[in-house]
Amino acid sequence: MRKLIILLLLPLWQLAAQAQQPLTPEGRFNRDTIRLGELVQYMLVLRHPDTLEVILPAANHDFAPFELVSNTYYPTTTRAGISTDSAIYTLRTFETDTLQQLALPIYVLRGQDTLELFSPASTVFLLQLVQTVQEPLQVKADTELAPVMEHFNWPVMLLWVTTVIALVALIWLIFGQSIKRRYKLYRLRKDHLYYTSRFNSHKDRFQKSGVQSSLEKAVALWKNYLTKLERSGINSFTTKEIVEFYGNDEEINTALRICDKAIYGHLQTESEGETNLALGMLRRFSKERYKLHRELIRNARSK
Repeated sequence: MRKLIILLLLPLWQLAAQAQQPLTPEGRFNRDTIRLGELVQYMLVLRHPDTLEVILPAANHDFAPFELVSNTYYPTTTRAGISTDSAIYTLRTFETDTLQQLALPIYVLRGQDTLELFSPASTVFLLQLVQTVQEPLQVKADTELAPVMEHFNWPVMLLWVTTVIALVALIWLIFGQSIKRRYKLYRLRKDHLYYTSRFNSHKDRFQKSGVQSSLEKAVALWKNYLTKLERSGINSFTTKEIVEFYGNDEEINTALRICDKAIYGHLQTESEGETNLALGMLRRFSKERYKLHRELIRNARSK
């Protein structure tokens, strides 16, 4: 019976003994020798009573002389009242010291207090690849140019195209109507000067030679010009329809009938002066219509 009681109480004694032992984290590298910049793993383990709450170092901890590359935390395991917390940190170093050490802390939370426990320092040996250094250092000169492929800078081009488009859109938004009005006035004046030059040429030729074809060309040119100016099919209208289109204007009625009589009645020799006067009336009327349309375009801004 006594032996049975001892066997039952033995695990409790062991647990109590472990609980009384000081908590010491275990930390070690997975190998003893590393190269400069080479990855090495450091394992940190703490076994403690399951009643304690512990925290392992996070990524913002200072791992000097090493740099943290990544970390892996493992779930807490508990057995017979003893919990085990562990993590593996992947590190690298660029320090040139032959021996490099690392000791990481574990934080034990006790109410309002925090206990910091450090693992014993673990050491790695840095393999020195360069054994001797000559002084002064010998610098090897290489003056040959290396060929570099040319690449078109598409992002810069896209930036410029976008900027230009945005600038043009802004200018058009602000000055678009003014630009359109000025362009219309420019085309209107250009067309009128071209028409006036050709009409005067036909009129002068008819006045000097009395050739009927010059009269026909002058009248046809006048109708075509007003067709474009009024945006109407005046060149396909009869004389009566043209007079009605312009509100039975007496001057247009008189001028067109004189020209029709000269063209279709072959009477220009008898009334050459009258026909020249009619051509002058047509030219004056077309100029008045040009001025009217010019003012309409200019006044479109106020409207």
